[in-house]
Amino acid sequence: MENNLLPCATTTLFDPIELSKKTEKFVIRGNKRKYLRFGTTPDYGTGVATAYGLGCNLRCVFCWANETRDNLDLGKGFYSPEEVFGNLSEIVHRNPKIYKMRISNCETTIGKDHLLEVAELIERSDHKMFIIETNGILLGNDENYIKELVKFKKSFIRVSLRAGTPEDWSRKTGAVPEAFMLPFHAIRRLHEHKAYFSVSAMSLDPRFMTTLERISLIIRLGEIDPALVLNLEEEVTFLHPVSKKLLNRIGWDINHANLPFFMRGFLNKYLQISYKPIVSLTQRKLNLGLTIKNFIQLRHGI
Repeated sequence: MENNLLPCATTTLFDPIELSKKTEKFVIRGNKRKYLRFGTTPDYGTGVATAYGLGCNLRCVFCWANETRDNLDLGKGFYSPEEVFGNLSEIVHRNPKIYKMRISNCETTIGKDHLLEVAELIERSDHKMFIIETNGILLGNDENYIKELVKFKKSFIRVSLRAGTPEDWSRKTGAVPEAFMLPFHAIRRLHEHKAYFSVSAMSLDPRFMTTLERISLIIRLGEIDPALVLNLEEEVTFLHPVSKKLLNRIGWDINHANLPFFMRGFLNKYLQISYKPIVSLTQRKLNLGLTIKNFIQLRHGI
C-alpha cells in the first residue's frame, strides 16, 4: 500500500474521518500501534514520559511532527499496549520527578482498541496520570468513544482546537469545512459526561489566527460553558526547523507577524508575538519569554 494515498494540507480538501481509516491501515495491526521512539519531554510542568506515535487525520500547516505524519515508514515497529505501558513505566521509574504519561506526535485516538487498552493498563497500575492529546475529530464523531474513555479516572483528555471558523479550519488543516464542528462536539460531550479534560487552542499566535477568528473560537467555546473560556490554554507556534520547512514549502508567510512596533531585519522572523489574555482581545505584545524559548528550540533543533 502506497504512503502517497495520504493527502497533505496543500492538496484537495479531505474528509478527516476517511483519512483516519486510511491512516489506521498503516499504523495499526490488530491491537498494536506503530511508534517512532519512547522518551521524555519537559512539558506539563514536571515532565512527561512520552510514546511518539505516527499518523494523524489532519494536515495542519504549523505541525512540528509533519515529517513523521507524512512519512509513516519512519516508524521503527509496532508495539502492543503492554509494550507501550512497559516502556513508559520504565521511563517513569528512571525519573522520580516524572509521574505523567502520554502518547504524542500523532493523533492518539486513531486505533481505538490500542488506546483503550493502554488506558486500562495505566488505570490498573500505580501510575497517576495518562494524558490523551487529541484534535477531537474521532471523539466528536463517536460519542461511545467518549463514554468508554471517561471510565478511566486516571486518563486526562486534552482537546486541541486549530481554528475559529470553518474557512480558517480548512485553510490550516486541509480538512473539509463540514468537519470544523467535530472538535466542539467532542468538547460538548466531554462536558456533558463530566470527563476529566481541558481545552487548548492555537490561538495566541497572530501569525496563525486573526483577532476576529480568535473571538469566534472563544464565542463557540463559551456557548458550551463560559468556564471553558476562562480555563482555555492558549498556545503559540514555535518555529521548529521542521515546522519552518513545511511553512516555507507551502508558502505561509512567517516573517511578518504584524509587529506592534517598528521592526525590520533578520530578527523579525524569530521574535515571538502573542496576543494578550482574553480580556484584551485586540492587543498584541512582544513576548520575551516565548522569544527566548523560540531560540532555545531552534538551537537544539527540536
